[in-house]
Amino acid sequence: MLRNILLLAIPPEGKIMDNPLLKNIVAAVVGVIVAGVTVGIVEMAGHAIFPPPEGLDITNPEDQARIMQEIPAAAKVAVMIAWFLGAFAGSWTARKLGATSWPSWLVIALMIGASVFTTQMFPHPWWMVLGALILPVIALMISGRMIPRPRP
Repeated sequence: MLRNILLLAIPPEGKIMDNPLLKNIVAAVVGVIVAGVTVGIVEMAGHAIFPPPEGLDITNPEDQARIMQEIPAAAKVAVMIAWFLGAFAGSWTARKLGATSWPSWLVIALMIGASVFTTQMFPHPWWMVLGALILPVIALMISGRMIPRPRP
């Protein structure tokens, strides 16, 4: 049984990345990492442009709700841009590296989950919750048009 599992992961020729399953797993992992790093970089830029209000700590859960009420709409849009760009960069990377398109779908599912989780940690406007659901799907559609793949 173990031999059969190893043969699925590592073909007898020894060319590991020729294995579509392993290629898709690597593509998904790299895509998730790229998505997370992209969101982090864009959100850091947003925080530099729109710093949190004086006297409020972004790591304090009680202050987070107040921050969301006090920051301008442009700062909220900057967060949504980070979510979109992260989803796009991650799905594009996964689609480019993968043998099929499913790694990019996995990246998008995780991005939607992370974005929705973030919106539930403290109150967000309804349009940000909606954006957390829709923007990653739009990013997936755009990356899919850029790098067409046969369906699995």
